[in-house]
Amino acid sequence: MMFTAPPGTEATPALALKYIRKHYEKALPRLKRLGDYYDGEQAILSRVKESGLSNNKVVVNHAAYIADISSGYLTGSAVSYTSDEDIKPLNDLLKKADAATQDSDLALDGAVFGRMFEMIYMDNGDPARPKLAKADPLGALVVYDTTVQHSELFGITYSPDCNWNDDLKGYECMLLTDAYTQTFHIDANMTGIDRTDEPREHHFGLVPLIEYWNNSRCKGDFEPVISLCDAYNTLTSDRVNDKEQFVNSLLVITGQVFGDTNIEKSETYRAIKENRLLELEQGATAGFLTRQLDEGSVEILRKAIKEDIHTISRVPDMSDSQFAGNVSGVAMAYKLLAFEMLARTKERFFKEGLRYRLKCLTNILGISGDRIDPDAVKITMNRSLPVNNAELAQMIATLSGMVSTETLISQLPFVEDAAGELEKLAGEQQAKAKQQDDLFGLRSDGDLSEE
Repeated sequence: MMFTAPPGTEATPALALKYIRKHYEKALPRLKRLGDYYDGEQAILSRVKESGLSNNKVVVNHAAYIADISSGYLTGSAVSYTSDEDIKPLNDLLKKADAATQDSDLALDGAVFGRMFEMIYMDNGDPARPKLAKADPLGALVVYDTTVQHSELFGITYSPDCNWNDDLKGYECMLLTDAYTQTFHIDANMTGIDRTDEPREHHFGLVPLIEYWNNSRCKGDFEPVISLCDAYNTLTSDRVNDKEQFVNSLLVITGQVFGDTNIEKSETYRAIKENRLLELEQGATAGFLTRQLDEGSVEILRKAIKEDIHTISRVPDMSDSQFAGNVSGVAMAYKLLAFEMLARTKERFFKEGLRYRLKCLTNILGISGDRIDPDAVKITMNRSLPVNNAELAQMIATLSGMVSTETLISQLPFVEDAAGELEKLAGEQQAKAKQQDDLFGLRSDGDLSEE
């Protein structure tokens, strides 16, 4: 859901409290459920059966697998920023803020909750510089205006305030606008504000709480397959139950009675269990009451559910034999087509948030005299995939002379700065040429030196 307000709405702690209550009632239950599934707290753990029946509760955490793989594929390699202008101050700022780690954390939140939040603030260093912090999606929201542009009006964060006994005293809250931030405290029932602090001015020029979307519906990557994950857990748990109940099968005795009263019968049964010995009269028989386990059908169903989980989520099972190391690059690309489409959708929305981050940071840099146009910065997100170096080298050799050397070098996964690499290469070639001149006694004009 999107939180909106009319353009020009004045942000106040009282208004923020209304949005906090709305978020707590309508958005938080879903977010908590998604977080629980990622942590392995899934529906099978609450299953109840009659006393005496096997009730194993096995969690195969496909949710965590899907979120980890999809987020790692998107941001496993650091995001790079390039421009025709000099953006070294911006790259230095991002490096000092450890933006690469921040991006990975944000991508994981997006894969789990469908939304991710980042707060930008100024540290207390000398000189002060912008820092990045991940805000908990369970306690953060951004309010947009009702225009078609949906511009950010203000942001809100809230987190539980508990004492040493974990008793809830209330919630610590923060209101963030494009001009200031203000902290306040609300009671445990979210009925009123019991403390309001003075606003603190900032110079980001925008709301310093950024909301990244995972997709147009703000859905988590494993959210569409939760029911399939539950079915897989149930099937796996029941297979274990069947095995356990097979071992504990009932002993059926016909043609003989082990006592005249229930007490005598119970004592006899207890003795049989302890001594592991059974004496039968002539003509009596004994055997176990069991049901036949159709493992073949169960295994077919297990594989079908697992395939559906990966098909619907579009996150492939990397342990499958189809991802063998001898598969060509083109064949691998076809196998990962759906996964790549998912990643491109995530990337498009992720870049929108990164662009907003750049605007905040460049506004701060502009104060110190470093003028950088954030719209001129190219954002590149590289995929984390195994590389067939032989195919890549062959492609570069084939295209040499038809494509610029800088473009070809930029295809190499271990080269982060193609232009810088060309400069290094030119320097090495000049050094080798000078070494050869000195070795053969050549002057700089190429003539032989006189002895």
